[in-house]
Amino acid sequence: MNWFFLSLACALFTATTAAISKTLLRKRDEFSVLWITYALALPFLLIMFIKQPRPELTLDFCKVMAIMLPIEATAVLMYLHALKTSPISLVFPFLGLTPVFSIFTSSLILNEKFTPLGIGGIVLVSLGAYLVNVHSIKDGALAPIKNMLKEKGVLLMIAVAFLFSFTSVFGKKAVLLTSPETFPAVYYTIFCVLLLPIVVGRWQRSRRRQVNSGHAPSSQNVTRKEVLLFLVMGASFGMAILFHYKAISLVNVSYMISVKRLSLIIGVFYGALIFKEKNIGYRLLGTAVIVAGVMVLSLAG
Repeated sequence: MNWFFLSLACALFTATTAAISKTLLRKRDEFSVLWITYALALPFLLIMFIKQPRPELTLDFCKVMAIMLPIEATAVLMYLHALKTSPISLVFPFLGLTPVFSIFTSSLILNEKFTPLGIGGIVLVSLGAYLVNVHSIKDGALAPIKNMLKEKGVLLMIAVAFLFSFTSVFGKKAVLLTSPETFPAVYYTIFCVLLLPIVVGRWQRSRRRQVNSGHAPSSQNVTRKEVLLFLVMGASFGMAILFHYKAISLVNVSYMISVKRLSLIIGVFYGALIFKEKNIGYRLLGTAVIVAGVMVLSLAG
């Protein structure tokens, strides 16, 4: 399949996973949602892995995994907390800052130079971030920026975008060292195994607190609706991963990410349709400008 359509499918599944996650986070903590999402995505990844030849897992691959795992765990937990605490239409667009951070990190680490297109892309992304909150401009020209910095979810998502600027590069390297099917299957299996003791420990502590307070641990019961949402979310996340790594194996990572960031616009629509969030027009405008900036950055790369 063409890399563009793979990336577009990845964008749809990424935004869908985020919207379902926000729904489940109303009652569940970030660790539980993260682990269940990854665990339910594993069957899709393992099926694709079984069908492929087994590449050798080299020492370089293991080093990349060791670097990525703590960064990804931190980033995804912050990402889920941002979705839990703030409107999805407000925080989701700030994932578009990832390629901006990539420009700076590559300049710092690889001594790469800025290009006119790169600077233009950064300006567009920055303008888009401003426009996401432009509805508050009636309180002054700097009000959108001040409001953005007051919103905990926005600050978390900016940090997430920064961390993802590293994991996207390392993920590309890991795929090149193995295959688009092998890396996610091995990576997310190890991720789930390492995270499981933490999730179980938190669950047991929560039950003890409820028992000690004299309440039955009913909040741990999962409803039929939640089971269905978890299953759909796991499938959606698994497909997003497969399409992501297949696409970046076929094209420059910056091109793939630029198309995948259309998920930001889809996420804003989910905010309006599912969560009935306000100021959607401004946020959609700002998100569209961010996506345009990301596409310009992909040309600069």
